[in-house]
Amino acid sequence: MKIKFRRIFTVIFVLFGTYLFAQNGGASNGGLSRGETLFKENNAKDAVQVLEYEIMNGQVSENSYNFLGLGYYQLGEYDKSIDAFRRGLRVQPENAKILSYNMGNTYYALKDYTSAATCYSDAMKAEPRFYEALLNRANALLMAGQLVSAKDDYIDFIGKCPDDPQRERIELLIKALEEEIARREEEARLLAEQNKAQWEEYDGSLSEKKKDGFSPNWERVDAGLENTRKNPDDPEWERIHGENPGAVTDNSNQEKVDDSKEKDYGSTFDWEQLDHDSGQALSVSEEVVTDEEDWLTFSDAELNEMKELEKQSREEHEKWLENERHRAHELATREAQAKQKEQQQALEDERRMREQLIEEMRKADEERRREEDERRKKLLEDVANSLQGTDSTNLTSGAEDLIDYDLEGELD
Repeated sequence: MKIKFRRIFTVIFVLFGTYLFAQNGGASNGGLSRGETLFKENNAKDAVQVLEYEIMNGQVSENSYNFLGLGYYQLGEYDKSIDAFRRGLRVQPENAKILSYNMGNTYYALKDYTSAATCYSDAMKAEPRFYEALLNRANALLMAGQLVSAKDDYIDFIGKCPDDPQRERIELLIKALEEEIARREEEARLLAEQNKAQWEEYDGSLSEKKKDGFSPNWERVDAGLENTRKNPDDPEWERIHGENPGAVTDNSNQEKVDDSKEKDYGSTFDWEQLDHDSGQALSVSEEVVTDEEDWLTFSDAELNEMKELEKQSREEHEKWLENERHRAHELATREAQAKQKEQQQALEDERRMREQLIEEMRKADEERRREEDERRKKLLEDVANSLQGTDSTNLTSGAEDLIDYDLEGELD
């Protein structure tokens, strides 16, 4: 039993000695862990595995998460790279400067320029004099299409780093951005004015057409009905008038009476004149009647009956005129509605054609502007990418004297 215990103790002692030797060997290599050493040797594949193991076992240095994120970056595993930087920010918030900066570079590689700009801003919050992050944020804003903000950052960087070797190129970029911003603002203004003028012209033509005869000419209809009301030669009126009893005379006398009526009545039927003429007709008949002729004169009752018939015929004629008026109104209304519908359809067709034309012009103009903007954007982006800072001193957390590794080619 004692022999077995001694063997177990010996094995533990050997393993512990091996661990101490590994630790001493790591310390002899500039104080770097095995994973950090592999990263420095540009062996990113093995480095990330060892670094993950070291972090899991609590062997965490101030550069562990930074090197882990950069190792994943070199392998093109950008999501794992961002996750490593975020884990580092949670457990090592004092390294926010470099972790946020390199996470911004990873987002930049993913073309998520908005997130990249946010990370660069976080790095500047941790270290306000971290001007490399300011320059990279300007590049990210330019790539995100925020030209005004990018221009302001470039101007700020030149003011804070007047001796930067890239100053001349940055100044040329600032000038190009100012021209591009002015061009886009002028183009937007002209386009807005053009669209406003087109729609005002369309609305004006629509308003003018709305004024053109959408309602029937009721004055003309009423005048026609009034003429009908005053026309004594109307066939319907003659039919009604023909129903009135006339004086009992011979044919010659009747023709004379009718002729005198036509001459005396004219275009207006005068009922008082009718009574007077009836009296004259009676007197004439009395003069020509002989004793041999047996005829009856009109009594008062008969005259009253004639007046009543006259009143009824007048009422019937007024009723007929009212019906004709109503029918004319309905006909005119239907015609006006049909005309209005036709004009509205014509306006709608014209509106659709105008909108289609405007849309085609807009698309053609947008396509032209898009191609031109793409060309300008490509030139600006090329310059921004060339300015993207990746100095090796920014890839550590202040241990410049320990790390002499350059990732400029990798992070450019």
